[in-house]
Amino acid sequence: MFDIQLFGRLEVRTRGISLTGDDFGGERQRHLLALLALRGEKSLVELGDILSAPAAVVKNDLQLLRDRLEPGVRNRDSVVAAHRGRYQLVAERVRVDVHTFDALIAAAAGRPAERAARPLAAASFLASRPLLEGEDAPWAAEARGEYRAKLLVALPESFTQPI
Repeated sequence: MFDIQLFGRLEVRTRGISLTGDDFGGERQRHLLALLALRGEKSLVELGDILSAPAAVVKNDLQLLRDRLEPGVRNRDSVVAAHRGRYQLVAERVRVDVHTFDALIAAAAGRPAERAARPLAAASFLASRPLLEGEDAPWAAEARGEYRAKLLVALPESFTQPI
């Protein structure tokens, strides 16, 4: 299982090891992992457009990312799956903190305040550090704003007022 943390600095924990920073190969490989974890299935062209890189470069970067995540594993067995020119993380093999955050916010929605408090507190704890902290790419800043807004919209007014 790959535990992917996007709140704070990008980190992957698997089989007792932790991967951060340049462990993924470099900035583009780190960004590819973050994009797949955050946005799901994307084509080489879509990924290239987001990263301002040609599709051939993105394909090479994905191969390097696969090698860094699972050295010696064949592409068809990789956690970074490809099907018909589209890439995604194998859902059964990853846990992503933003997905947990989204599930907690959804669980709190429509509940009375006393029943929403626990999932909202857990979501607030997950989001206590900025999403993709230290990444200054435009798509990362946009995602940070999106998740900040999700939390602010979900929190009851009494949670967001100064004391």
